[in-house]
Amino acid sequence: MIENIKVFIKRRKLILVAIWFVVYMALFVFLEVRPHKKVHLVHSKLDDKIPHVPQFIYPYLSWFPYIIVCVFLALKNLSDEDYKKALTVLSTGMNLFILIAYIWPTGLDFRDSITYNSEKLSGRLMKFVQTVDTPQSVFPSMHAYVTMVFQGTLEMQAGQLPRAGILFGRVLSVSITASTVFTKQHSILDVIASVALYGTLETAYSFSQKKEK
Repeated sequence: MIENIKVFIKRRKLILVAIWFVVYMALFVFLEVRPHKKVHLVHSKLDDKIPHVPQFIYPYLSWFPYIIVCVFLALKNLSDEDYKKALTVLSTGMNLFILIAYIWPTGLDFRDSITYNSEKLSGRLMKFVQTVDTPQSVFPSMHAYVTMVFQGTLEMQAGQLPRAGILFGRVLSVSITASTVFTKQHSILDVIASVALYGTLETAYSFSQKKEK
């Protein structure tokens, strides 16, 4: 039993992943608290037309259980090749985000116009989230990017998971991504950038694998 666990940890590179994640989170927290001399505001005309919908805080927060379930299923079901692909695309994108955030600090100016309805749970949750989550280091949206990567892992498990489960994942992943702009946590430009980043890294990884073969 213990031997099997050791083999599993080594095969999935869980110790290296854990070390990387701790370092990543430390750098992210530093980005959140360090003062910036200049912050580049991310804002488009389309952002002004997208309404603030407090109810979207629910799919926004569902990101956390969604990721936990996706991680569990990926560790359990993915082949070594698919696991390597998902891990490479995930870590590369998140590392590039940290690099971009250091070189080009970004922020939002949406929140000053938000009125929180403290009589409703959605309003209280929205205020809490935006109190603890600063409107900086937003480009590209990691909330959206990580969602796309993990939905990709569900798609890889098409023959192992119920079709209804994968369809539910698709609906939830779209709702989570949409929630980033309807809660004013991100600009539409942040989301577009995350889609572009995901597409680029997916394509680059697939191309590199074909060259190796």
